[in-house]
Amino acid sequence: MHETPHANPADVLERLLEGNRRFVGNARRSRDLPREVRATAGGQAPSVAIVGCIDSRAAGELVLDLGIGDAFNIRLAGNIVDAAALGSLEYACGVVETPLVLVLGHTGCGAVKAACDTAAGVAGPSTLDHLPAVLDPILEAVAIERDATRPADATSGNPAFVDGVARLNVHRTILDLTERSPTLARLVEAGRLGIAGAMYDVSTGRVEVIETSWESSE
Repeated sequence: MHETPHANPADVLERLLEGNRRFVGNARRSRDLPREVRATAGGQAPSVAIVGCIDSRAAGELVLDLGIGDAFNIRLAGNIVDAAALGSLEYACGVVETPLVLVLGHTGCGAVKAACDTAAGVAGPSTLDHLPAVLDPILEAVAIERDATRPADATSGNPAFVDGVARLNVHRTILDLTERSPTLARLVEAGRLGIAGAMYDVSTGRVEVIETSWESSE
């Protein structure tokens, strides 16, 4: 799925969705992976940089039916971005000229569940020294969803609430990309980069697009 520099991000996204439809239909492309290794040994030109979660069920390259050299991948719990992730995306999009960043959240996210419980005062793991670095960015989405929906249960025990927070967290991560990285903001403003947000359903295997930078700017 290699693209030329400055490819239309909407076209790239549609090809990714076509790959997901193949994945769901158990019709993934037959790949000669050793050949792909040889073909990409001299360089790379991925069409997408995926910001995803570490969840073992939500591997972007698999669920979008991609091959070697097709995608940059950043995977942190809760599909958050830290300074290192932003620097990596700046390289991918500013130097390699990857035309699309896809923020891929998913249903039943463990990081989101932990953030919901933390906000509700439910005791969580007490021996994880760096867990706040994951949960703190997600707490904003928890507060917004709680205030908007006023659920009787705003903990991990409410799947609808958890998935609502996960969708908001995708949006929050997208905002982080351009608010914290002037480089990415300039690329979007110049029309050289598109950013999309999507949710992967761990029960069905389907990817649903929930936001794109080009539609929101129209």
